[in-house]
Amino acid sequence: MKSLTLTLLAVLGLASLTPRIFAAATPSAWDQVVGINPQFRHHFVRPDGRHIFVFNKTAWHYFSAERPETTLERCQQLGATVIRVALESRLYFDELGIDAWPWGGTRERPDFSTFNEAYWREVDRRIELAAAAGIGINLTLFTSLKLPDEPASFETVRPYLDRVIARLARHPNIFCWEVHNEHVENPRFQEAVGRHLQTQDPSCRPVISSNGTTDYPLWPHASWMDLALVHHCTGNQEQYDLHDWYLAIARNLRVHGKPAFNNETGREVRHRNDDPVHRRKQLWIAAAAGGYTTWHSWDGCEGIDDRSYIAPGEAYAAAFSRWWSAQAFWRVDPVFTVIQPAPDQSQLDGLVPVVLASDTRDLVLAYVFTRGSGQQVAQGRLNLRLPAGDYRVEFFVPSDGRPLGSTTSFTARHLRHQDPLVLPPFTDDLAIRIERTVTRDQTAIPGTL
Repeated sequence: MKSLTLTLLAVLGLASLTPRIFAAATPSAWDQVVGINPQFRHHFVRPDGRHIFVFNKTAWHYFSAERPETTLERCQQLGATVIRVALESRLYFDELGIDAWPWGGTRERPDFSTFNEAYWREVDRRIELAAAAGIGINLTLFTSLKLPDEPASFETVRPYLDRVIARLARHPNIFCWEVHNEHVENPRFQEAVGRHLQTQDPSCRPVISSNGTTDYPLWPHASWMDLALVHHCTGNQEQYDLHDWYLAIARNLRVHGKPAFNNETGREVRHRNDDPVHRRKQLWIAAAAGGYTTWHSWDGCEGIDDRSYIAPGEAYAAAFSRWWSAQAFWRVDPVFTVIQPAPDQSQLDGLVPVVLASDTRDLVLAYVFTRGSGQQVAQGRLNLRLPAGDYRVEFFVPSDGRPLGSTTSFTARHLRHQDPLVLPPFTDDLAIRIERTVTRDQTAIPGTL
């Protein structure tokens, strides 16, 4: 099995890998443990107050792949800030021949009282490589091992969980502990594992688990589930409309008072997520709805060692991550009254705005998209409802993040009035940032005191 090559990989060391990775990664976002912000509960912050825009990438066998540098290079190309990695997994064994087994013995004849020490040493090393590259780890503890829902199961893996904390919690770039990948038939076992991780991890990292494709987060009211998490392994088929499916799910996630996270989206081919523009819109919709999402593709699964592969829409990912990372995204929340389509441009036939705004409306971040790909908008108009003041408006092209047209300004009179916003011509989608430059006296909406 390829897992036996880990000792050889270890002796390769950092000599050829370090300069390329370190040069692109300073300063590292992950030299401190990142946790949920107690003030802005939907977002993540370092102890020094720096907020992290989480853009996840699947990399199941990063710990066992022949070339870990391939994953880290891809992350830098994509703008990914986190990778989702399995500590235990037999995923894609037929294609890769990898069985990541952290215990003693074998999967067929396990010894849960001992551990595969060579594998754990390589796990440590590769977590450190990821940290040097500015990459956090969404660490999935169980993928292929599905234990029964009984107390004995927890006792069987308690030494494993204690080793995970004792050995791996020291790495500041461990972002979260994921109990299981897409398995929900042992909920009491998973709760026991989740609560154990919550109480034993001195840094109180988020604990999560995951289900298969759904439109609603897994166990959103469970106190041991720290994020509202969903998977939608779907594509650009007609039944998976950008507004009625992708935006609707993103909004479903954002109502639970927890960070909204989709850590597995649709792949190309396998899930028919093959339209590059559609995939770009899926990313932007997730962020503009106030959540975090994932780049899930063949190169994070069977093709983890392929350096030349390019997934549909991959070229748009870095601009997405770069633009959102540059915004004060943690200060804004979904608001449905700030920007609305003009009456003759309804969301059914024209533009769909997805809007985030601060509580004082001094900052608005908006994403506007068409429901089809390649659709040109020559005379788009939106209506704005903002408190009295002077505002600066900037437009951006989501495909590459560059500004579009000139910065404009306008004066809002009061919340009772909708001000028109004329959009520059664009194709498919548009990002908008509105900032208040002058605050004026406010007036109430009619009917209030």
